[in-house]
Amino acid sequence: MNRSIIPLLCSFLFLSASSASAFNVTKILSQYPDYTNFNDLISKTGLASEINAKSTITLLAIPNGAIGDLTSKSNDVVKKILTTHIVLDYYDTMKLQKLKDKTSKLTTMFQESGKASNDQGFLNVTAKDNTFVFGSAVKDAQRDSRLEKSVMNQPYNISILGISQPIVTPGIDSPLSPSSAPSPKANTPKSSPPKAESPAEEEAEAPTEEDETEAPASSKDADSPSADSPPADAQAPSSSSADKLKISFGFFVVLASMVAVY
Repeated sequence: MNRSIIPLLCSFLFLSASSASAFNVTKILSQYPDYTNFNDLISKTGLASEINAKSTITLLAIPNGAIGDLTSKSNDVVKKILTTHIVLDYYDTMKLQKLKDKTSKLTTMFQESGKASNDQGFLNVTAKDNTFVFGSAVKDAQRDSRLEKSVMNQPYNISILGISQPIVTPGIDSPLSPSSAPSPKANTPKSSPPKAESPAEEEAEAPTEEDETEAPASSKDADSPSADSPPADAQAPSSSSADKLKISFGFFVVLASMVAVY
């Protein structure tokens, strides 16, 4: 290998390493005593290494006196809350003053995590009373974290802005309130209205009072003999009656012959 290439390779590796880690956020914050608690939290949750891996970032730092109960929460919850204070772009006070709209939407690291929903991963920054106010982009969320000062900036890699209090994002530490949560869509199939029966079907299905009264009579008439037809005894005389009639007629003939002789 040509010896002249070795210095070039070393320079390239040095530049690559420098660009891969353009800053160390914990070392920067350690220079500002007002943010020691905030610095401890981003180190404890592992966010410091993730921040250092970014080439461009804006950190909304919370002062020691406003940390509140963040230190008593679990690491998972604290990490989610702090990721909403990390904007994935470079903003210093000069850039904020150049915002054309009174309110602008900023993307945070929580949005990048894939765990955000319903605008939880976004912040709104609004120009108000000669300063700027930050708040969650979730509907009806509080927006009262005021910009206090620019702690430090390293254009265009990292900017640390001091804010008055933590940004509250609904749904991260507790369920979304009904006013913030979107209404669920009904997945149940629509029930079809009951089929209206036609008058003909109703008449065929529902027997009338006349049918109920006539039905037994009809069955009774079918079982009983017809009134017009003579009874069985009247239609066919029995054989014994016929025999008696023949004997009487024969006796009458013999009697008449005897009278004629005398």
